[in-house]
Amino acid sequence: MAIYARCTNCRKDNPFTSKKCTKCGNKLGSKFQVRVRDSQSGKWFTKITPSASLAKQIEAKFKVQLIEGELLNKKKKSHIRFSLYLEQAKLQKRSWRDDQNRWKNHIAPNDFKTRQGIKKILNNAKAKGLQPATINHILKLIRRVYNWHIQEGYWHQENPCKGIPLLKHDNRVNNILSHGEIDRLVSYLQKWNNRRAALAILFAIYTGRRKGEIIDLKWNNIDLERKTYTCEQTKNGSTLSFPLNAKALAVTLEAESIRINNIVFPSSTGHKYSAGLSLAWGRLRKRLGINIRFHDLRHTYASLLASSGKVDIYTLKTLLGHKDIKLTERYSHLSDTRLRQSTEVIDSLL
Repeated sequence: MAIYARCTNCRKDNPFTSKKCTKCGNKLGSKFQVRVRDSQSGKWFTKITPSASLAKQIEAKFKVQLIEGELLNKKKKSHIRFSLYLEQAKLQKRSWRDDQNRWKNHIAPNDFKTRQGIKKILNNAKAKGLQPATINHILKLIRRVYNWHIQEGYWHQENPCKGIPLLKHDNRVNNILSHGEIDRLVSYLQKWNNRRAALAILFAIYTGRRKGEIIDLKWNNIDLERKTYTCEQTKNGSTLSFPLNAKALAVTLEAESIRINNIVFPSSTGHKYSAGLSLAWGRLRKRLGINIRFHDLRHTYASLLASSGKVDIYTLKTLLGHKDIKLTERYSHLSDTRLRQSTEVIDSLL
C-alpha cells in the first residue's frame, strides 16, 4: 500500500514527497494515486485523488478495510466445512451419526453450495425412490449446517436453502410389524443363542425405547424393587423414568443373570454396543424375512397401544417421551376402537 505523486504530463508515478517528476521534470502536487494490493487475489486496486490530504484519507480507509477483511467492499470469504459442524453436533446431538451418514451419502458428493445444486440433490433423492420424510431430513440438514456456519461467522452470504419448501407428506406411521410377525420374532428371540442382542431387541419390543436409549442403559438406571427404569439424556434432551411391564421386567432379570459390568445390554465383549446391534438386527431380519428397521420396533409398540383402545394419546405421548403431541398424533389414525367407543357414548346420552 502506498501513495504516489502522479505527473499530469507524462503520468509517471513518483515518490509521494517528490516536487518534480523524475521523468519529465514537470511540477507535481495536483494529482496523487493510492495503490493497494489484495493479498487474496493478487490484484492491484488504484484510486486517483486531487489532493494529498484526500489520498491519505483513502489510504487510511483501505487499511481499515484490510484489517476487517473487507478490502474495497469485497465480501468476506465464506466456506462450509461439515467437519466443523459435526464437532459441535457430537457434543449436543445424540443423533449426530444420522447427520454424518446423510451428509456422506446424499450431500457431500454433490454441489450443495448453490440453490440449484441443492434442488438437484433433492431431485436425485426423489428419483432414487427415497421417502418424502427422508428427503426433508436431507434438506433440513443442509439448512441446519448453513445456519450454524452463519451463526459462527464462517458463512457470510444468505442460506441457499432459503425459500426451498419441505415436501408435504402423510407422516402417519404404517411400517410396523403385524401380530403374526411379532409372535414369530419374539419366539425366535426367546431361543436365539445370541442372548445379549436378543435381550436388547426384546426390550425394544416391550418398551418402545429408541436403540440409543437401550444401549446407554446402565444398571444404576434400573430399580427392580420399584420396577422402573430411567433413560438419561433422551433424544429430546430430558431424563425420563418409565415403569417396567412384566415382559420387560423378565428381560431385565435375564440380563441381570448374565451381568458383567454396569451396562444393562452390553455387546458380547462387554462393551457398549456401537454397530454390533445393528448388524445383529440385520442378520435377524434376513433370517425371518422381516423388512423393517430397528426403529420400527418403536413404531410397532406405539401403534399397538394406540390401536388397543385402552391408551389415550396423551398417555402414549408420555410413554414415548415425546415433547410435542404432534409426533404422537402420527399413531392416532390407528386408534379406531377408541374412536368408536367414544362416538358410541352419544347412544347412552340421547
